[in-house]
Amino acid sequence: MGRIYWLQTQFRFLLIAIFLFCISISASCSLSQKSSKNNSPDEQTTFEVPAPKVDLRKPLEISTSTKDVALCRTLVQEIEISEFSRARWGMVVIGLNDGRIVCGKETQNLFIPASIQKLLTSIVALDKLGGDFRAKTSVYSKSKILGGAIKGDLFLYGRGASDFDDAAIASLVSQLKKKGLKKIGGDVIGDESYFKGDSLGDGWTWNDVQWYYGAAASALSINGNQATISLQNGRPRSDSKFVELSGEVKPIEDIEAIGLKRELGTNKVYVWGNGKALDARIAISNPALLAAKILKEQLETQGITVAGDARSVDWKSDKTIDTKTAVELASIESKTLSETIREMNNDSVNLYAELILRELGKKFGIEAPEEDPKFQKLRGDDLSGAAVIKKWLKDNNVATEEIAIHDGSGLSRLDSVTPEAFGRALVFAAQSKFADVFKDSLPIAGSSGTLRGRLRNVSGKVLAKTGSIQYVNSLAGYAESKNEVYAFAVICNNDTSKNGSAPVIDKIATILTEN
Repeated sequence: MGRIYWLQTQFRFLLIAIFLFCISISASCSLSQKSSKNNSPDEQTTFEVPAPKVDLRKPLEISTSTKDVALCRTLVQEIEISEFSRARWGMVVIGLNDGRIVCGKETQNLFIPASIQKLLTSIVALDKLGGDFRAKTSVYSKSKILGGAIKGDLFLYGRGASDFDDAAIASLVSQLKKKGLKKIGGDVIGDESYFKGDSLGDGWTWNDVQWYYGAAASALSINGNQATISLQNGRPRSDSKFVELSGEVKPIEDIEAIGLKRELGTNKVYVWGNGKALDARIAISNPALLAAKILKEQLETQGITVAGDARSVDWKSDKTIDTKTAVELASIESKTLSETIREMNNDSVNLYAELILRELGKKFGIEAPEEDPKFQKLRGDDLSGAAVIKKWLKDNNVATEEIAIHDGSGLSRLDSVTPEAFGRALVFAAQSKFADVFKDSLPIAGSSGTLRGRLRNVSGKVLAKTGSIQYVNSLAGYAESKNEVYAFAVICNNDTSKNGSAPVIDKIATILTEN
């Protein structure tokens, strides 16, 4: 019962369609998680987001001005006259001139936010970790290089770098070669034990995790923890030797329809159907092992012999490397957190959000204790990170205790946040020390990221994060009107229409710019 890809030759592109037997798919929070399409230097926003100097310790006042009331009535009417009126809607619009609520609809009720959840993750991370934070990946052994050799195993130790790839491994191998390493007496081990806990998000659906946007958050991630599946003469092919492929696609009959299924917990992929072309991205299982395999292969290519095999260990293993006593032979740092967040929000990369969440839990989990000491003792960095975000939002008067945070990306169906919390978070960010970094991370209407193909009628006048999972659409960010800038969040839950409510949300954002 995998997903089916309908390949329409007239347009020559791949559309994600439906499960077999008419099971509806779960759409990705992330619209694109390939290599980032960050804003180029000439892609500048056309407006500045002011620092409103709003005291978030106080309730936000609801505007009673004639102009604001009329605007709010227009916004709400767009929802009520739409085919999505029976869905559940939440909305908040805050004027940044003075911090008043210009319009609200169920502002303090809880909604599943989808990928606008990344805004909260971004804000907390920038505040607590700082925009210059980098993650380090190291190569360790238990002894020094003697006579060009190490006797035991070689450990590749990850600390949650989001951009670790083949090129980074090549850099590490180059460092090892310069130090005279010629022989490894044991295995090459990918060590992902830096993060404790689950690598998948709490509340993710099983059918999401086979796709690229459901990639596991390993402390030793590699190449985005994904692989691309294509076709060659009807046979499936992959850009990763780590994937085990089977199945066959036959010539076109009446329509082109190609199915793809990756078995849970494995890298076995089965492809079937009728068609000519396929370009599908899947998540890989056990990325730490893949990283170890790539390292071993590159070592041997550079003339460094490896006596053993490639394998992996995680926090549950007693064979992990002790970084306090081990010898660090090589290392490389990731891009900065500011750069990571820009790519994450622009292209809605779930993996990045989940790695950031776990870093927050790893470093600051002790600051967010649980009422139950047993749970506090046992929880992993994933749940600790969620607790850190929730506590930060409460401590900074952004949200109340009632909200629920279960992941960093918004792919979880267990997240519950109010529209007002997003509005307040946007206000906080606008008047923070990292305001420019945060603003520059947001997609630009009609120009970049996940808004590249949306809101072209008001290009450059909206900076906002999109959100989409099955039955949920959302948008949150800033909109420039004639007289001021608005912080806004619009969330639609229970959107079961096949057309999707995004056009209504875009209409609301458009009206804000025209006011």
